[in-house]
Parts: sequence; C-alpha cells; structure tokens
Amino acid sequence: MRARRFTVLVFALPVAVYLAVLVLVAALWIKPPAIGWIGLAVVAVVSIAIGTAAYVLFPRMSVNADPVAAPERRRLLVLADARCSARQVTDTVAARLAGRDADVLVVAPVLPTPSHYVAVDEDGARAAAAARLDDVLAELRRAGIAAEGRVGTDEPVQALGDALVDFPAAEVLIVTPPDGSWLERDVFERARPLAPVVERVETSTNGGKQ
Repeated sequence: MRARRFTVLVFALPVAVYLAVLVLVAALWIKPPAIGWIGLAVVAVVSIAIGTAAYVLFPRMSVNADPVAAPERRRLLVLADARCSARQVTDTVAARLAGRDADVLVVAPVLPTPSHYVAVDEDGARAAAAARLDDVLAELRRAGIAAEGRVGTDEPVQALGDALVDFPAAEVLIVTPPDGSWLERDVFERARPLAPVVERVETSTNGGKQ
C-alpha cells in the first residue's frame, strides 16, 4: 500500500507543480481574458491526462517484462562398479558435489557371473546388486547426500543409457577400481557420447580415490 502511494506521488507531484506554476504566472503576470483561462484549463486537463496515462501504463510495462528464468537444478548420475565399496562411491560423489545441492541417481549394474543367465542365478545377481545399492545409498545419506538408485543390466553402458532416459543428467561419474573389468571393456569410451560430461574416477585400494 505504501509503495502504491509513493508511486502516485511520483507521478502526481510534478503535474501539480506544473499546473500551479501556470496558474501563478497567468494570475500575476499575464492576467489573460476569459478565453485565456479556458486555454489554461485545456492545458491542465491535457497534463492530467498525460500523467494519468503514465501512471497506468508504467506499472503494466514493468509487470509484463520477461521474468528471469531460474537456473535448472544440477543432476548427477553415478555408475558404480560392483567392486567399489559404498565408502569409495560416497567419497567420490561428495568430492564432486563439494557441498552443493544436486539430484543424484546411483546406478548399480548387475555383476555378471559364468552362470548369470540361468534364471535362478540371474535373480540372485540382481538381489546382490540391490543389496550393494542399498549400502551405497545408506552411506550417502550418512554423508548428508540425498540420492536415489536403480539396478541396471549387466552391460554397464546399456544400464547408463537406460537410466539417462528417465534421469537426463548433464554429468555422469563412472566409479571403478584401477584394475576393474570396465577398463578392459572400454566402458568409458563408449559412454562418453551419452552425456555432456562423462568422467571416470578410479578408486584406490585403501578406500579413498586417486
């Protein structure tokens, strides 16, 4: 309410001063005949109309300006090798975020075994991947990082592509041990075209990262 009153004063005061000066000049020096006072009244009406139009249109022009778009929330997708511990994955994610908020999705591909394609063993492999994923998510929560997770296929690049369909992240971290099988399978090179930023982080054997 006070802001509106201030706006009224900003537009009305100059008009009022202008009209007062015209009246004083006419009355004290010019002393016009009746027709002159009529002309002065016309000038006053025009001035008031201009001031009113400016008062009405200026706020509308200000409100109709395009708002500044809010920055899109950061998204980080983490592809975690089964041979990396929950602590190693968490340390890697924490180092990347550096305390900044982000939506995080952890993908835990199934670890293939020689008997993986036997139905019973496949169910057991997915259950093992889900258990590893739960450990990672719990460790992330203890570190103050809210994250979601999903179990992926035993082909890590396909698991990454499937996750990006539902979680279009601009950043991808591939967390793997230095001697992981993903290095031999060129996972990083094949994953690079899938997102704007794809980075491989090799964890060290002592629980940290290189």
